[in-house]
Amino acid sequence: MNKITYPFSVHHIVIHNGIDIAFCDEGKGENTLLFIHGLANYAPVWNHQMEGLKNEARCIAIDLPGNGLSSRGDYPYTMFFYAECIVKFIEQMELKNVILCGHSMGGQISIIIALRYPHLLKKLILIAPAGLEYFYPHEVMMMQHTMSMGGMFYSDEINLESAIKQSFFSTKNESHKIISDLKHIMQNYSSKQFREMSTLSIKGMLNEQVNQFLQNIECPTLIIFGEQDQLIPNKLIHFGDTPESIAKYATSIIPNATIKLIIQAGHFVNIEKFKEVNDEIKRFVS
Repeated sequence: MNKITYPFSVHHIVIHNGIDIAFCDEGKGENTLLFIHGLANYAPVWNHQMEGLKNEARCIAIDLPGNGLSSRGDYPYTMFFYAECIVKFIEQMELKNVILCGHSMGGQISIIIALRYPHLLKKLILIAPAGLEYFYPHEVMMMQHTMSMGGMFYSDEINLESAIKQSFFSTKNESHKIISDLKHIMQNYSSKQFREMSTLSIKGMLNEQVNQFLQNIECPTLIIFGEQDQLIPNKLIHFGDTPESIAKYATSIIPNATIKLIIQAGHFVNIEKFKEVNDEIKRFVS
C-alpha cells in the first residue's frame, strides 16, 4: 500500500468482530464532523474538507470496512452493516456533538444512522446522497440484472475509471489521483474482493431503501448537490429527474432540511467546488 499517500496521519481502531477501521483525525472543537465516503472509495476524497474545516471542528474521515486501509473480510457490505460499524466507531471513540456528513452511498448510510440512532447525531449533511430516490421492484430487478452482466460501476478497472470520471463536471479535476489509488487498492487486495464488495454494496443500496422514511429524520439536515450530477438521480431509470428535483422533494419531506445546489459541479461536488461546499458546511455547523 506504499504507493497510496494519505495527506493526514492515519489511525486505526478495532471496533467489533475484529473489524479494523482506518481513519484520519484532525482539528478540534465543540463539534465533530464525521465524513463517510461513497461506494468503493476512501477517506482522501474528503481532503479538502479536512483541511478547510479543521479549524472549525474536529474532522474525522474514515475508510469503510472493505475500503481504503480498513480491514477486509467475509462481511455482508450492506447499508445496515456499514451503519452499525459507524455507530460502533462513534461509541468507542466517545464522539460528542457529531455532525455526520455522507457522500453518495455514504449519504444513504448516514440517513439510516439518523433514523435508527438519532441520539448520536447533532446534525446531518448529505452530499449528492444516495437514498433519496425510490426504486420500484421491477427497477431493482433491472439494476441487479445489469450488475450480473458485469457492465456496471466498479466491476473492473475500466468501469471504475469510467465511473470516477463521470463523477466530475469539469475535465480539469482530481480524478487521476483517485483512479490511481483505487486501482492500486483493487490490485493489492484482489480485484475479486473489490468487485464483491462493490456488488454487495450496490445491492444493499437497492434492497435497503430509505426514501419512505425520510419524514422521520429528526435532526437539522443540509443537502448539497452539484447541478450537473450524472450519477444521482439514476440516469438509466429516472432519466426525467434532476438533482434539483429530488433534492427539493427530500426537503419537502424531511422536517428540518435545507438544500444548496452548486452550479458547474458533478457528483464529486465536495471536490470540484470545495470552497463553496466548505462555506455551506461552516454556516450549517455554526
